[in-house]
Amino acid sequence: MNKFNFIAAILFSGLGVNAEAQQVAGDTTKPIKSIFVNTGLQYISNLTYAGRKDDSSVPILLPTVTFISKQGFFLSGISYFDLSGSKASTEGVSVTPGYVFSLDDAKKFGGAVSATQYFITAKSPIILSSFKTTFDGQLSYNPGIAKLTLGGSYRLGKSNKNDFVNTAELSKEISVYKPEVNKKDGLKITPTINAYAGTQSFTETYYTDSQVQRAVDNPSPSNPLNVLFPNQPNQQTIVNQTVTEEKQRQVNKYNLLSVTGSVPVTYAINKFQINFTPYFIKPFNQVNYVNNAPMNGLYFMFTTGISATF
Repeated sequence: MNKFNFIAAILFSGLGVNAEAQQVAGDTTKPIKSIFVNTGLQYISNLTYAGRKDDSSVPILLPTVTFISKQGFFLSGISYFDLSGSKASTEGVSVTPGYVFSLDDAKKFGGAVSATQYFITAKSPIILSSFKTTFDGQLSYNPGIAKLTLGGSYRLGKSNKNDFVNTAELSKEISVYKPEVNKKDGLKITPTINAYAGTQSFTETYYTDSQVQRAVDNPSPSNPLNVLFPNQPNQQTIVNQTVTEEKQRQVNKYNLLSVTGSVPVTYAINKFQINFTPYFIKPFNQVNYVNNAPMNGLYFMFTTGISATF
């Protein structure tokens, strides 16, 4: 679940495949390609935001295509299809330009920067529909024992509610099977742990009490004059009264958002890659702001799909 959400995870898994393709292109017996294309179809059982979901979270289908140059520049496009029962529909697209880089010849240090523009209908149940643009960056270190990745994402909301999310990821790629002929092919698993922290913008309801003064009429005692002169003014007493008002305010707090454990499984054969990733997600500091009930239970989701690199 790298790079803050599952959409970005799909995108960068494609870039990783293209990076391997570049190494093959370095073979002097084959022409060096300047542009690689990775296209695929991915299914997400429940799209979330930094490990957090709500009642409107839905399963989605994602056709993806990514173009990457041998210098590391890339352009990715993703379509979003809501698969929630009879309401299945096309919700929009996103476009992501970016750059993948390595900081040393051994390729132990590297990273990526990107920006994503969303064109998703405002009333879509897809959780990403509340964003206009995101700016993402990550740095990674892979000495061979395990890979550590640190990242940050700044997200511009459609209603001027901007969020910042960062992540720390620890992963280890394990080759389960490699054929003798083509070492690029085979089956691998990558146990991964992610921690997400960041801000979440929301509207909080709160109540204030204030003291106001009001006049209370004191009924006049019964006497014969009241019969003769019924319109005599009553005596009044000034009393203090507590008034409770309901108010709302915009809140933007930085908290630990979630911790996620996943085991991506990938099988590569020739130009094709088949993937399946189960996720166990534990959100933190998540509250239903309608009734102030906590929403921190452990839940499960998965992604699966197929892609091809040309």
